[in-house]
Amino acid sequence: MSTLGVMIVAAITAFVTAGCGGGGTTAAPVPPSTPVTASDFAPTADPAPPPPHPSAPAPPLGTSAVPTAPVAAPESCGTAGWDAAPKAAEGFSRASLYLVRIGRHDCYDRVVFDINGPAPAGFSVRHVPVVTSDPSGEPLPVPGGAVLQVVVRAPALGDDDSGHQPGRVLARTGDQLYGPARLAAWASLRAVRFAGSFEGQCTFAVGVRARLPVRVFTQLDSGDRIRRVVLDIAH
Repeated sequence: MSTLGVMIVAAITAFVTAGCGGGGTTAAPVPPSTPVTASDFAPTADPAPPPPHPSAPAPPLGTSAVPTAPVAAPESCGTAGWDAAPKAAEGFSRASLYLVRIGRHDCYDRVVFDINGPAPAGFSVRHVPVVTSDPSGEPLPVPGGAVLQVVVRAPALGDDDSGHQPGRVLARTGDQLYGPARLAAWASLRAVRFAGSFEGQCTFAVGVRARLPVRVFTQLDSGDRIRRVVLDIAH
Protein backbone atom coordinates (compact mmCIF):
# COMPACT_ATOMS: atom_id res chain seq x y z
CA MET A 1 0.00 0.00 0.00
CA SER A 2 1.36 3.47 -0.82
CA THR A 3 1.97 6.15 1.73
CA LEU A 4 -1.17 8.06 0.57
CA GLY A 5 -3.41 4.99 1.06
CA VAL A 6 -2.07 4.43 4.57
CA MET A 7 -2.84 8.02 5.51
CA ILE A 8 -6.47 7.83 4.19
CA VAL A 9 -7.19 4.62 6.17
CA ALA A 10 -5.77 6.14 9.32
CA ALA A 11 -7.92 9.27 8.97
CA ILE A 12 -11.18 7.24 8.52
CA THR A 13 -10.35 5.07 11.55
CA ALA A 14 -9.79 8.11 13.73
CA PHE A 15 -13.09 9.75 12.66
CA VAL A 16 -15.17 6.61 13.42
CA THR A 17 -13.52 6.18 16.82
CA ALA A 18 -14.27 9.79 17.78
CA GLY A 19 -18.00 9.52 16.81
CA CYS A 20 -18.63 6.34 18.88
CA GLY A 21 -16.55 7.13 21.92
CA GLY A 22 -17.70 7.12 25.63
CA GLY A 23 -18.22 10.91 25.58
CA GLY A 24 -21.70 10.60 23.82
CA THR A 25 -25.23 9.68 25.24
CA THR A 26 -27.54 6.92 24.07
CA ALA A 27 -31.30 7.70 23.47
CA ALA A 28 -33.86 5.56 25.38
CA PRO A 29 -35.80 3.16 23.18
CA VAL A 30 -39.29 4.35 22.19
CA PRO A 31 -42.01 1.90 23.39
CA PRO A 32 -44.47 0.70 20.78
CA SER A 33 -47.69 2.76 20.66
CA THR A 34 -50.90 1.39 22.35
CA PRO A 35 -54.00 1.38 20.13
CA VAL A 36 -56.97 3.57 21.35
CA THR A 37 -60.28 1.76 21.83
CA ALA A 38 -63.83 2.81 22.77
CA SER A 39 -63.30 1.58 26.31
CA ASP A 40 -60.91 4.38 26.92
CA PHE A 41 -63.79 6.92 26.69
CA ALA A 42 -66.26 5.00 28.86
CA PRO A 43 -67.10 6.64 32.22
CA THR A 44 -65.50 5.23 35.26
CA ALA A 45 -67.78 2.70 36.91
CA ASP A 46 -69.23 3.64 40.29
CA PRO A 47 -68.25 1.49 43.18
CA ALA A 48 -70.61 -1.39 43.92
CA PRO A 49 -73.48 -0.37 46.26
CA PRO A 50 -73.53 -1.78 49.76
CA PRO A 51 -75.63 -4.92 50.22
CA PRO A 52 -79.31 -4.21 51.04
CA HIS A 53 -80.69 -4.58 54.52
CA PRO A 54 -82.20 -7.98 55.25
CA SER A 55 -85.91 -8.14 54.38
CA ALA A 56 -88.74 -10.54 55.03
CA PRO A 57 -88.75 -13.49 52.64
CA ALA A 58 -91.16 -13.23 49.72
CA PRO A 59 -94.33 -15.31 50.01
CA PRO A 60 -94.40 -18.55 48.06
CA LEU A 61 -95.74 -18.49 44.54
CA GLY A 62 -99.51 -18.62 44.41
CA THR A 63 -99.98 -16.77 47.71
CA SER A 64 -100.09 -13.12 48.69
CA ALA A 65 -98.74 -11.24 51.65
CA VAL A 66 -101.41 -10.66 54.30
CA PRO A 67 -101.30 -7.34 56.21
CA THR A 68 -101.00 -7.73 59.94
CA ALA A 69 -103.51 -4.92 60.66
CA PRO A 70 -107.16 -6.02 60.26
CA VAL A 71 -109.14 -4.40 57.45
CA ALA A 72 -112.16 -2.51 58.76
CA ALA A 73 -115.44 -3.88 57.46
CA PRO A 74 -117.72 -1.33 55.76
CA GLU A 75 -120.63 -0.07 57.79
CA SER A 76 -123.91 -1.89 57.21
CA CYS A 77 -126.18 -0.22 54.71
CA GLY A 78 -129.25 -0.97 56.77
CA THR A 79 -131.07 -2.35 53.73
CA ALA A 80 -131.15 -5.95 54.96
CA GLY A 81 -134.76 -5.64 56.11
CA TRP A 82 -136.00 -4.25 52.79
CA ASP A 83 -137.87 -6.41 50.28
CA ALA A 84 -139.49 -6.25 46.84
CA ALA A 85 -143.06 -6.72 48.08
CA PRO A 86 -145.71 -4.08 47.32
CA LYS A 87 -145.80 -1.03 49.62
CA ALA A 88 -148.85 1.12 50.38
CA ALA A 89 -150.16 3.78 52.76
CA GLU A 90 -153.56 5.41 53.17
CA GLY A 91 -154.39 9.09 52.72
CA PHE A 92 -155.21 11.71 50.09
CA SER A 93 -153.89 15.24 49.71
CA ARG A 94 -155.56 17.96 47.71
CA ALA A 95 -152.30 19.89 47.47
CA SER A 96 -150.40 19.64 44.19
CA LEU A 97 -147.49 17.32 43.51
CA TYR A 98 -145.23 19.94 41.95
CA LEU A 99 -141.72 18.45 41.82
CA VAL A 100 -139.94 15.10 41.36
CA ARG A 101 -136.32 14.85 42.46
CA ILE A 102 -133.67 12.10 42.47
CA GLY A 103 -130.58 11.45 44.57
CA ARG A 104 -127.70 8.99 44.87
CA HIS A 105 -126.62 7.44 48.18
CA ASP A 106 -124.00 4.87 49.15
CA CYS A 107 -126.46 1.98 49.39
CA TYR A 108 -129.52 3.08 47.42
CA ASP A 109 -130.90 5.44 44.78
CA ARG A 110 -133.72 7.79 45.82
CA VAL A 111 -136.76 9.34 44.13
CA VAL A 112 -138.62 12.10 46.03
CA PHE A 113 -142.11 13.39 45.19
CA ASP A 114 -142.74 16.86 46.67
CA ILE A 115 -146.33 17.87 47.54
CA ASN A 116 -147.13 21.51 48.25
CA GLY A 117 -148.94 21.01 51.56
CA PRO A 118 -148.65 19.25 54.91
CA ALA A 119 -151.63 16.88 54.64
CA PRO A 120 -150.83 13.14 54.65
CA ALA A 121 -150.54 11.66 51.17
CA GLY A 122 -150.95 7.96 50.57
CA PHE A 123 -149.01 5.89 48.03
CA SER A 124 -148.86 2.54 46.29
CA VAL A 125 -145.59 1.06 44.96
CA ARG A 126 -145.31 -2.35 43.29
CA HIS A 127 -143.45 -4.19 40.54
CA VAL A 128 -145.46 -4.65 37.35
CA PRO A 129 -144.70 -5.93 33.82
CA VAL A 130 -145.45 -2.49 32.36
CA VAL A 131 -147.00 0.76 33.61
CA THR A 132 -149.96 2.11 31.67
CA SER A 133 -150.92 5.76 31.36
CA ASP A 134 -153.80 7.00 33.48
CA PRO A 135 -156.58 7.10 32.28
CA SER A 136 -155.97 6.01 28.66
CA GLY A 137 -154.34 2.69 29.52
CA GLU A 138 -151.59 3.06 26.91
CA PRO A 139 -148.40 1.16 27.90
CA LEU A 140 -145.45 3.34 28.89
CA PRO A 141 -142.26 1.28 28.67
CA VAL A 142 -139.11 2.37 30.51
CA PRO A 143 -135.52 1.06 30.36
CA GLY A 144 -134.32 -1.40 32.98
CA GLY A 145 -134.65 -5.02 33.99
CA ALA A 146 -137.78 -4.29 36.05
CA VAL A 147 -140.34 -1.54 36.48
CA LEU A 148 -142.07 -0.04 39.51
CA GLN A 149 -145.52 1.49 39.29
CA VAL A 150 -145.63 4.39 41.76
CA VAL A 151 -148.97 6.01 42.61
CA VAL A 152 -148.95 9.12 44.82
CA ARG A 153 -152.33 10.15 46.16
CA ALA A 154 -152.11 13.84 45.26
CA PRO A 155 -152.99 15.67 42.01
CA ALA A 156 -150.26 16.92 39.70
CA LEU A 157 -149.49 20.62 39.51
CA GLY A 158 -151.87 22.05 36.89
CA ASP A 159 -154.46 19.38 37.64
CA ASP A 160 -155.25 20.51 41.19
CA ASP A 161 -157.85 23.00 42.44
CA SER A 162 -155.57 25.19 44.52
CA GLY A 163 -155.39 27.99 41.95
CA HIS A 164 -151.66 28.56 42.62
CA GLN A 165 -149.27 29.14 39.69
CA PRO A 166 -151.89 29.04 36.90
CA GLY A 167 -150.59 27.70 33.60
CA ARG A 168 -147.81 25.65 35.16
CA VAL A 169 -147.90 21.85 35.02
CA LEU A 170 -145.78 19.09 36.49
CA ALA A 171 -145.42 17.26 33.16
CA ARG A 172 -147.37 15.88 30.24
CA THR A 173 -148.47 12.25 30.25
CA GLY A 174 -145.65 10.16 28.82
CA ASP A 175 -142.92 12.73 29.58
CA GLN A 176 -139.61 11.22 30.69
CA LEU A 177 -138.53 13.16 33.76
CA TYR A 178 -135.18 11.36 34.07
CA GLY A 179 -133.76 9.06 31.43
CA PRO A 180 -130.78 6.84 30.58
CA ALA A 181 -128.53 9.75 29.61
CA ARG A 182 -128.83 11.21 33.10
CA LEU A 183 -128.80 7.88 34.95
CA ALA A 184 -126.18 5.92 32.99
CA ALA A 185 -123.77 5.66 35.93
CA TRP A 186 -126.38 5.03 38.63
CA ALA A 187 -126.43 1.69 40.40
CA SER A 188 -130.19 0.94 40.45
CA LEU A 189 -132.33 3.71 38.98
CA ARG A 190 -132.79 3.69 35.19
CA ALA A 191 -135.69 6.07 34.40
CA VAL A 192 -138.62 8.04 35.82
CA ARG A 193 -141.59 8.66 33.50
CA PHE A 194 -144.85 10.49 34.19
CA ALA A 195 -147.86 8.27 33.49
CA GLY A 196 -150.58 10.85 34.17
CA SER A 197 -152.74 12.52 36.79
CA PHE A 198 -156.34 11.40 37.16
CA GLU A 199 -158.97 11.58 39.91
CA GLY A 200 -156.62 13.30 42.34
CA GLN A 201 -153.60 11.01 42.08
CA CYS A 202 -150.39 10.77 40.04
CA THR A 203 -148.87 7.67 38.46
CA PHE A 204 -145.22 7.19 37.53
CA ALA A 205 -143.22 4.46 35.78
CA VAL A 206 -139.84 3.94 37.48
CA GLY A 207 -137.35 1.77 35.60
CA VAL A 208 -134.83 -0.11 37.78
CA ARG A 209 -131.90 -2.43 37.16
CA ALA A 210 -133.71 -5.53 38.45
CA ARG A 211 -136.42 -6.60 40.88
CA LEU A 212 -134.73 -4.98 43.88
CA PRO A 213 -135.72 -4.37 47.51
CA VAL A 214 -137.31 -0.97 48.11
CA ARG A 215 -138.35 1.27 50.98
CA VAL A 216 -141.17 3.85 50.83
CA PHE A 217 -142.15 6.43 53.44
CA THR A 218 -143.58 9.93 53.79
CA GLN A 219 -141.92 12.87 55.49
CA LEU A 220 -143.19 16.29 56.53
CA ASP A 221 -140.85 19.26 56.32
CA SER A 222 -142.11 21.34 59.23
CA GLY A 223 -140.21 24.41 58.00
CA ASP A 224 -141.83 24.87 54.59
CA ARG A 225 -144.81 22.53 55.27
CA ILE A 226 -144.00 20.30 52.31
CA ARG A 227 -145.08 16.65 52.33
CA ARG A 228 -142.64 14.29 50.66
CA VAL A 229 -143.14 10.73 49.47
CA VAL A 230 -139.73 9.03 49.37
CA LEU A 231 -138.85 5.93 47.34
CA ASP A 232 -135.48 4.26 48.03
CA ILE A 233 -134.19 1.49 45.71
CA ALA A 234 -131.45 -0.72 47.14
CA HIS A 235 -128.23 -1.25 45.23
